[in-house]
Formats: sequence, C-alpha cells, structure tokens
Amino acid sequence: MTHRYTTLGEALAAVDAGAVPKGSRIVVSWAWWDALSEAERNTYQSRCDTLGVRLSTDHRISRHFVEVSGPETLPLSSEHRA
Repeated sequence: MTHRYTTLGEALAAVDAGAVPKGSRIVVSWAWWDALSEAERNTYQSRCDTLGVRLSTDHRISRHFVEVSGPETLPLSSEHRA
C-alpha cells in the first residue's frame, strides 16, 4: 500500500513513530532531490539508513508530495535509489 505525505520530513516522522514499517521505500521527486545541497542529501540519506527505509527518486513524481510504499510493494522502473 502506498501513502502520500507532504514532505520528506513528515514521512520520516511517520517511520520514526512506527506508522510506517521498516523496510519501506520513500520516493521523492528527482528534481526536488537534485536541487538539495550535498549536505542536505547526506542528512536525509543517513536518517533513512538509521530508520531502515530505502530512499528513492523518481522523475515522474511531483515535487508537491512524497510517496511511501511498504516493503511488499515492488519499485517502479522509473525509480532510482537516492
């Protein structure tokens, strides 16, 4: 099942609170991700690693939301690991 959140921070808070299972995948807009500084990307990636979720980018997703899919959901062919 896929859920949408407004921001990556909101999605990570849901993972931290236990509302999203470990092993899930968080997908953000490639354009949004590319606009971040290297330090910001490293911070988000480190937080995802600590929480046990995979961070991916997708050029087809809007910058206005973040999608979170459970571990049972296969990634789309347009997704790439961040």
